Amino acid sequence: MRLLTRSNLISTLVLLMALVISGLYIYDQVSEEVRDEIDEELQNRKLEILASLPASGYPENSTLKADFRINPISPSEYKKLKEHYEDIEVYELVETEIEPHRQLVTKFEHQGKYYQLQIETSLLDLEDMGEVITRSTAWVCLGLVLLAFIVNLLLQKRLWRSFYQTLEQLKNFRVDHQDHLLLPQSSIYEFQELTQTVSTLVEVNRKSYQQQKQFVENASHEIQTPLAIALNQTEQLIQNPDLKEEDALTIGLLTEQLERLSALNKALLLITKINNQQFGEQESVEVNPMVIRLINEYEFLAEDKQLDIQVKDEQSIIVQANEYLIEILVRNLIRNAYLHTPESGFIKVQLSTNKLEIRNSAKAIAGKTEDLFDRFTKQSTHRQSLGLGLSIVKSICDAYGYQPKISSDHEEFMISIQF
Repeated sequence: MRLLTRSNLISTLVLLMALVISGLYIYDQVSEEVRDEIDEELQNRKLEILASLPASGYPENSTLKADFRINPISPSEYKKLKEHYEDIEVYELVETEIEPHRQLVTKFEHQGKYYQLQIETSLLDLEDMGEVITRSTAWVCLGLVLLAFIVNLLLQKRLWRSFYQTLEQLKNFRVDHQDHLLLPQSSIYEFQELTQTVSTLVEVNRKSYQQQKQFVENASHEIQTPLAIALNQTEQLIQNPDLKEEDALTIGLLTEQLERLSALNKALLLITKINNQQFGEQESVEVNPMVIRLINEYEFLAEDKQLDIQVKDEQSIIVQANEYLIEILVRNLIRNAYLHTPESGFIKVQLSTNKLEIRNSAKAIAGKTEDLFDRFTKQSTHRQSLGLGLSIVKSICDAYGYQPKISSDHEEFMISIQF
């Protein structure tokens, strides 16, 4: 949920609750005030009735205005009776329905006799009044909520415009590009702070990236060059006809370790470049012909180990990526399958909807299969395995958002890439 939507929703709910509570409070206060006014009128009517009692004889009930009743009571009832108010319901001829009334029940003594006086008057229909208040409050709530929502939406969009412009700039920002961020200016202090912080952070990251890139390039040159020279010298030494057999074995071992060190250096530098996003160029890459070509390149291994190779080219896979990195990804997967498949085993390659899947016969993997994506993790003791092939595959997948998956059982090993 967007920030503006959430803030509008919260403020709307708070306003709605405040209006509902206000409506209930108004209803309670109005009801109390109405009852107080009616009770006061009943007291005034009581004084009028008592003042109009005849000097002699029995007091009579009203004939023209039937709003009170006088009933004789016994002395004991007179003592027990306390003046009080009560709500009653009376059938109204005009309304043709039962309406609420307010009644005062009191007592008086006249010429040595005791009487009960009941005075009633129509009570404003609090139920109808509640409906009116509720309906009015509902319309007011709706109007205020709509007004507040529109005002907040327009106002907040204007206030947050610079924030969203900054966010859009950051979405398109590439640390490997030299394009400068055109961050918007704002009169709001917090957004000024945000712009300044983002600008500083971008420059620090760009500088760090350039330094890292320079280091990788220097390391690639400074390390690979002496390795190449050392390999060249060992090759010349091993061609010396006067070389003893023991020295030849030592030089052969040295050559093998130098080649391994050279391959390890290239692999680590490649992972660093991938993580630093130094392969920014992208194009449409067809994966299917690349897979077929690389399978044919390793055909000699299939013949030596008598492997059964099966390829199912079901659907063309085209991705937007750096072609060099995609070739490295596919090559590592195929090379991994050829190297780790036992003799007379099988390799099954399937190309389906945006998915490359490779299965090969292999022993069960000990531990978590996801650990094979970690650097220097390997199950094989093969001398050509550096434990970095799948780590490179994982780095390329992370760079482009692909989903690699590994599974293993007692008979086969499977790795798939969902492009």
